[in-house]
Amino acid sequence: MPLPRGYISHSQIRTYKECPQKYYYAYVEGIKPPINEKVFLGEMFHAAIEKYFTLKINGTPLDDDSAAAVFSTAFDAACQEREIKWQTPRRETKERGQAFLQYFMRHIAPAVKPLMVEKELSVEIPGIDVVLKGVIDLVEEDFSITDFKTTTSKWSPSKARNSSQMVIYKYLFDRSFGPVQACLKYEVLYAKNAANVRHQTFSIVPAPDAVEKLLQLIGHVVENINGGVFYANENPFCRYCEFSGLCRKTKSP
Repeated sequence: MPLPRGYISHSQIRTYKECPQKYYYAYVEGIKPPINEKVFLGEMFHAAIEKYFTLKINGTPLDDDSAAAVFSTAFDAACQEREIKWQTPRRETKERGQAFLQYFMRHIAPAVKPLMVEKELSVEIPGIDVVLKGVIDLVEEDFSITDFKTTTSKWSPSKARNSSQMVIYKYLFDRSFGPVQACLKYEVLYAKNAANVRHQTFSIVPAPDAVEKLLQLIGHVVENINGGVFYANENPFCRYCEFSGLCRKTKSP
């Protein structure tokens, strides 16, 4: 079986590691369940800061009010177009997103010198004959690579350290533009409500063998996908999976 989308990515690798059957539903069957409101909020936040960075590169950055208007308009329009699973009410979710953006504009944006925003890169991995693709949130003028996260609770250092996302981004960047010395960062904004936004910065220093291990992992995942290996990885978090109902039907006698 060829890769469903013709390439592999961090989100595909993460999904397959989490549960091969979930990967099958999402990528092979192409089933699109209602989007979780936390994921939706993250997408809307990213759309707003993408607009901010793009205009800043062009010398006309948004002010606070204009950025808030961009977010509000995009949020309201997307709500009409998307099927969203609201675990937190829509109004509260929007207010939390506005608070994230306000925090970003006041405490993060002024110091950023963007060079590239939402930069899509793809390279073919030697020896595996598969294309690896990724979209980098932000590359600054000093070639720092940053990924922004919005969440309800703070990250642990191990969560940031053990994520392969930055290794993938650095590999894609170096293969596309040549190796450079660059800082790799996660900027994590977290809050359970609009009144209490907090922020973490994690600087990532990949291990010397990080790329080697990444390529081994990609080779293993691609081999399993091509071989049709899509077993259910049952765990305590299955009840939160967007495909949990479908899994129960599959297991029914």
